[in-house]
Amino acid sequence: DSAVMLIHGFGGSTFTWRDTIDVLVDAGYYVVAFDLPPFGLSDKSPELDYSRRAHADIVAGLMDELSIETATIVGHSMGGSTTAYFAVAYPERVDKLVFVAGGVFEASSANDNEDTVSSGGSPLGFLSGIDLDSEQAVFIIETALIPATFASIIETAYFDSNIMTDEVVAGYARPILTDNWGAGFIAYLNAVDENPISMDDLVEAVDMPVLIMWGEEDTWVPIEMGLMMDEVLANSTLITYANVGHLPMEETVDAFNTDLIAFLNQQ
Repeated sequence: DSAVMLIHGFGGSTFTWRDTIDVLVDAGYYVVAFDLPPFGLSDKSPELDYSRRAHADIVAGLMDELSIETATIVGHSMGGSTTAYFAVAYPERVDKLVFVAGGVFEASSANDNEDTVSSGGSPLGFLSGIDLDSEQAVFIIETALIPATFASIIETAYFDSNIMTDEVVAGYARPILTDNWGAGFIAYLNAVDENPISMDDLVEAVDMPVLIMWGEEDTWVPIEMGLMMDEVLANSTLITYANVGHLPMEETVDAFNTDLIAFLNQQ
């Protein structure tokens, strides 16, 4: 049970886990953080499949490449939906699951069979006026989403915006300085899962231990999602953090790492 796969959220990258990786390594775990296309410094080709199922297959492929048979899968926000898809497709490869503010289901009711797995929360209001199928879409997005704009969006994820230092702004903005990021971003936004999994599918697949971690002031993916998941998943533990927003791994570093390691260490 020594491998841990860290899956970032929408607009995130390995940078999201900068305060987590070394601590887990020091605790004896083999830690793999990676950028899912089209985020971070990953491939931005508009020809790629950006569906959540494809993202789950990328995780499995990376594990194959690194000869990791099973792992604990940790997904933040959008990465929570990748984690859910992975658990349904590859349950035999999961030691444990961790959902950190996991933007997993669209609907708020666990009893509603129409629940489908979402791609995770994000304040994408700035996209509402853009026709993503138009030829100008890439130009418009790349013009509109300069680092300063991007920073102001990311800032809404934190309860205490003082965490947004210049270094953090630069870390999150780095991907939008890479070539072709706009085309990849639009392809991601247009991606569709033909057969989306439901909460029932997840409940059925998951018999391994699950940790659900949430900031109580999360405005991107409300804590009600975590409460619902905790209610319906058989073997789950919910930990919430006061005065913390959407990024507990950055906002309450010590408590987050302590709680995560305690869960990983459980037999």
